[in-house]
Amino acid sequence: MLLGWAVCFISLVVMTVMPIGDPYYPDSSWALMTPLTAEQTAQLNTDAQHSGVKYIFLMVIANLGSVVAFTASDGVLVELAQREPLKTRGALQAIVYAVQYSFQIISQAMVGFGLNGADYGGTFSGSMGFNTVMGVCAVFSLVVMPFSWFCITEEKTHRRSAQKYLYALYELIQQRVVYQIVIFRFCRNVFSYVSVTASFLIQSYWLTVTPVNNSVASIIGLIVSAGSLYLTKQVGLNWNWRYMIAISPISVIVIDVFPTFFTIWDVYRSQWFWLGVPLVENLPNAIGTIVATFAVLEIIEEGNEATVYGLITAVSTLASPFASVITKSIDGHFDVETEFIQLDNSYVRSQVTYTYLIAYAFKLFSLVFLVLLPKQKIETQELKRTGGKNKWIGIGTINVVAFSLVWSVMTNIMTMFDSTSCLRIAGGTGC
Repeated sequence: MLLGWAVCFISLVVMTVMPIGDPYYPDSSWALMTPLTAEQTAQLNTDAQHSGVKYIFLMVIANLGSVVAFTASDGVLVELAQREPLKTRGALQAIVYAVQYSFQIISQAMVGFGLNGADYGGTFSGSMGFNTVMGVCAVFSLVVMPFSWFCITEEKTHRRSAQKYLYALYELIQQRVVYQIVIFRFCRNVFSYVSVTASFLIQSYWLTVTPVNNSVASIIGLIVSAGSLYLTKQVGLNWNWRYMIAISPISVIVIDVFPTFFTIWDVYRSQWFWLGVPLVENLPNAIGTIVATFAVLEIIEEGNEATVYGLITAVSTLASPFASVITKSIDGHFDVETEFIQLDNSYVRSQVTYTYLIAYAFKLFSLVFLVLLPKQKIETQELKRTGGKNKWIGIGTINVVAFSLVWSVMTNIMTMFDSTSCLRIAGGTGC
C-alpha cells in the first residue's frame, strides 16, 4: 500500500507544479459559437490537445499507484470478510464500499465548486485551477501513507518469485469457478458500460450544465449509492444475486429513457431534469455492483486473498476502457460530433437517438451473462468443490483479457495523434 500511494503522490506533485498551458479557445464563450470568423479561427490553440498527452501519462501512473494500494487493501478486506458467518457474509464489504462512496463526496464537491469558474464552463468569477486540485489530491495521498504503515497489521510471509506467482495465477484461472466469474464480470461490465460519446456535448450545448450543478447531482447520487449499499447490508445479503443484478440495467433504462429522449427531441430541456431523474439509477446500479463482488469472497482461499481479488478486480476494471473503445467505434459511424450537436436539427437528433438505442441494447444484452453467476453463496461454494478445471478455457480467458488490454491501450494512444485519431477504431469518422 505504501509503495502504491508513494507512486500516486509523486505523479500528483508533478502535475501540481507543471504549467497547464493555454486552452483551445482563448475565450470559453467561443465554444458555443458556430461558425467562427477567420480571425477567431487564427487565434485557436491547435496544440492544446497535444499538451494533454503528458497529463494522460501522469494520470496513468497515478492511477497505477492507487490500484496497487487498493489491491493490497482489498486483500485485507477479504481476509476480514471471510471471518463473517455465512448468513451475514458481505456486510463488511458493503459497509466499506458505502464509506468509499461517502468520502467521494469530498472530491466531487471540490471539483464542482472549485472548478466552477468561467474557464471550466461555470458561473463563478474564479476557480481553484487544475494545479490546485492536483495539489489537494497529493496531500491526501501523503496523509494516507502513515496510516498504511502504522494501522495495518500483517503476518510475515515468504516472498514468492515472479515465476511462481504467475504460475499460480495460471493454475488459478483454469478453475471453473474462477474463469466463470471472471468471464461474467468482464462481459457483463463491457456490455453494460457501453455509453454514448455525445452525452457530454448534450450537457454542454443543449443544456449548458454548469460544473457546480453537475457536482451537486453527483453528490446526491453518491448519497443514494451509499444508502443503497447500507440497505443491501441490512436486508439483501441473502437475496438471489441474479435477480438483484438483472434489476440494475432494466431499471436504469426505464428511468433514463424519459429525460434522455425528452432532451434530445426538445420536448423539455432542463439541467435538473437531465441530472435529477437519473439519480434514482444509483440505487440499482450500486446494488448490482456490490452484489457482483460477493461471489469473489466465496472462491478465495487463505494465502491468495489479494491475488484472486486483484485478478478479478483488474479484469472487471479493464472492461471500462474496452467498453469506451466499443462506444467510440460505434458512435464514429454517426454524426454526433460537436459541429453536428451545435446544429440541433432533426437529423442530428435522430443520429443521437440511434446511439442511445444501441447503448440501451448493449446494457440489456449484458443480462445474458447472468447464467455464469451462481445464485448465492452456497451455490458458489458447490461450484468451487465440483466445477473442476479446464486448461483451454482458462487459456482462452487469458487471451481475451490480454487482447482487450492491448486493444484498449492501442486505440487510446491513437486518439492522441492527428494521423490516427481520425480512424474509426479510434472514434473518428474515417481518414
